[in-house]
Amino acid sequence: FDQRWDSAYKTLSVKCKLLHIVYPILLLHQVPILEFALSLFGLESCCEIDQIILHLSRKATLKEFSLMLWLSDEYKLPPAFFNLQQLTVLKLHNCAFRPPETFSGFSRLVKLLFNKVSITAKDFLWLISNCPRLEALALIGDENHLLGCWNSNFVELFERLRLLKHLLMSAYPIKCFATGFMPKKLPTSLVHLKYLHLHRLRFGREVDFLCALSLVASFNVEITEIEMEDNPTEAMSQSAMNPIDYYNSFVILDHLRVIRIRNFTNTKIGMDFVKFILAKSPMLKKVDIYINHQVDINGELKIVKELIRYPRASAKAEIMIKKPTLSI
Repeated sequence: FDQRWDSAYKTLSVKCKLLHIVYPILLLHQVPILEFALSLFGLESCCEIDQIILHLSRKATLKEFSLMLWLSDEYKLPPAFFNLQQLTVLKLHNCAFRPPETFSGFSRLVKLLFNKVSITAKDFLWLISNCPRLEALALIGDENHLLGCWNSNFVELFERLRLLKHLLMSAYPIKCFATGFMPKKLPTSLVHLKYLHLHRLRFGREVDFLCALSLVASFNVEITEIEMEDNPTEAMSQSAMNPIDYYNSFVILDHLRVIRIRNFTNTKIGMDFVKFILAKSPMLKKVDIYINHQVDINGELKIVKELIRYPRASAKAEIMIKKPTLSI
């Protein structure tokens, strides 16, 4: 029951949709339910969702669960949710994750997406420590969702994610894990990590830039995607730019095949980052740069002219400028 379903019955109240459509379908469905997805806007009371989760927990067959809610207040997951021990995929939006003391984790979970899910550092680290099969993690949120004191670091995080193949993090969680110990190159080796997506970064913020550089340099990722915050305007301090020279002395990104940068502007630090990627990636095949909508045609031409001059470790590296589409 996704957004298309929600909009198809827009004349009905949310409560009517649940009581007269979702409930009957679940009650009449006799064979095991392996996957359940629900997306809703404007729900005032969550007791109906509590009943759905209770019903699913009694079935004890659910493998994939997606709950995407757009409410004025976050939805507190009921105790029955933590009995879904067969889960391999979990996607939550606008929920509060407060596990009971008896919760033992999701031992079969392979994919976890938390988008605006309120959780403490203690509960989050405990959760991923008890998801030993986790291969994909997305953590998106801000200070309203990552609660309390987050004094952990990336080393502690990645020690719990040794099978990770796909990582997506937004700027605030990145900042939280960088408040502890942030080495220039992380000692933890995620040998399986192939896809890295960093969401809503600002290279003008020193912590964002340093984390992006450290994460890209530390792992053997094949695809890196960086989505910049719309119209980043902060000026980078000179002290924050020195790490590029540090990484130039020893880093070779010999696994990187594709890099995508969205909302790109022609700031010096952004251009230096692309220059570093081109010079250090002998297997690079594709660079997609999506220019910020506020960059005018003169700014676009300036970006193109500079990129043409940059040396490339890979003769096959193709640079695509996506606003408008220009090919170098």
